[in-house]
This record gives sequence, structure tokens and C-alpha cells, in this order.
Amino acid sequence: MPVDWWAIVFNPSFPYRLTHMVIAAYLTTAFVVGGVGAYHLLRRTSPSRAGTMFSMAMWMAAIVAPIQIVVGDVHGLNTLEHQPAKVMAMEGHFDSHPEGAPLILFGLPNQAEKRVDYAIQIPKLSSLILKHDLNAPLAGLDTIDDDKEPPVAVVFWSFRVMVALGFAMLGVGLFSLWCRWRGTLFENRLLHRVALAMAPAGFVAVLAGWITTEVGRQPYTIYGHLLTADSISPIAAPAVAASLIAFIIVYFVVFGAGTFYILRLMARLPRDPMPDLDDGPIRTSGITPTAQTEGGRDGL
Repeated sequence: MPVDWWAIVFNPSFPYRLTHMVIAAYLTTAFVVGGVGAYHLLRRTSPSRAGTMFSMAMWMAAIVAPIQIVVGDVHGLNTLEHQPAKVMAMEGHFDSHPEGAPLILFGLPNQAEKRVDYAIQIPKLSSLILKHDLNAPLAGLDTIDDDKEPPVAVVFWSFRVMVALGFAMLGVGLFSLWCRWRGTLFENRLLHRVALAMAPAGFVAVLAGWITTEVGRQPYTIYGHLLTADSISPIAAPAVAASLIAFIIVYFVVFGAGTFYILRLMARLPRDPMPDLDDGPIRTSGITPTAQTEGGRDGL
């Protein structure tokens, strides 16, 4: 059993995973804000304030999305070094490739037969991405014991969902730059519709990324040290079922109410945090006008 818990928390993947997650949080927020701004621009409600929201969100997408792709690539190289089986599952590499591994774009992982059915692939591109060399050898899951392999299909597809959404975010950012250069950022309704459709993309990408991370580490809780089967608490099944049902009910109510509130909030018109001084002086506690002061003002 491991005894140094600091080493477990601050493991070699910690700085890469932290950076990747923080950037993902910024992108997720940017696309929600951009989606709300696009929604109001499409409805032509409060265009100046909605335009400010939309412009700031698109700047974030254009600048941060490419940074996230670079950080994700570096994080992948770190994962290959310390958790190679996870990368094998992500890439769908059941077999080792001594003279360059292909990049499998799509296919149906068949873990029982140790192959990817109907694979659409680009020769040697995976070696170029992971080793920066077209002919670099890459080990496959054939070098891993069957009982130590992660569930390949789940990891394979969740990784592709995350990557696809990441490049879609980059595409929206580049599209916004083109519209900004043309002076049509606030008028291009296609961009607004795309941004609105992409509003939840960050949440989906984050969930897909965490599925890749957590399922890809299986069958280990602590990779190479502690099996998930050995880290299960000795609690009776009825107690586990009761707590799970309680969690489901509480989360359903809390997240349901929160989602309803956020959707209602998004539908409201954007407004400034401070009142408009053109409407008159700000009335605060202790400065409420009286008949005498109003009369005195009239006298002046």
C-alpha cells in the first residue's frame, strides 16, 4: 500500500491536469456567456449589452482554444509516459506498431477480438503526434495483461468527443475572428446560431475528458499501485444502494432547480450592474426626498 499521500496527490500528471482543467473551465464559461449573448443578438434585444458579452466570449474562444489544444497535446505526452495503457485505449491500439502507428479517426473497438472494426485511419500519424516521428514505434495493448486493460470502447469514444468539441471551439473562435475582421461580428446570424448551439459544449467536453481520465486509469485507483477492486470499502450492498439513491434524489433536485434558474436567468435581458444616472439621482437609505426638500428644490 502507498504511504506517501502527498506524492499521490502531486503526482507527475498534476501540473498538466490542473492546467488543462483550469483552461477548460474558462472555455466552458466563455461559451455559455457567448451563447447567451448570441441568443439576445438573434432576438435583437439589448444589442449593445449583448454585443459586449458576445465579443468578450469570442475573444476568449479565439485566444484560449488553441492554447488548450497545445496544453492537451503536452498532457497526452505526459500520460503516454506515466499511464501508457490509457493512451493505447484512447488511440485504439490493440496491436503494437514497431514502424509507426496509425491515427484511428473512427471505428468500433472490439475488445473481445482485440481489434477496431471498420477503422478509418491515417497511417503513421499517431506516431507523429505522440513521438514527433512518423516511424517511431508505439506499443499496443498486446503488451498489457488482459485483466489490466481499461474498457477500450468507453475511453476511445469519450476521448474523441472531447477532441472534436475542442476543435469545434477553435473553429468558432476562428470564425469570430473572420467576422470581426469583416466588421460583421454583431450581424452574422450564422455565427450567432453556431455560438448558441455551442453554449453547452464546454460542459460536455469536460465530462468527456473526465470519463477518459477516470475510466482510462482502470483497473487502478492509483495507477500501477492500487487496484480498484482492492480499494472498495467493506460496506454492505444495501447500505451502498441506499446512499446512492439518496445522492441521485438530492442531485436531481439541486441540479434540476439550478438548471431551471440558470435558463430563466439567461433569458432575461442583459443589464448594467449599476443604474443609469441619466434617470435621476441615486436614492439610498437616509436620503429619501421629503415634501419640504422637493418644495425647496422647486423654489430654487
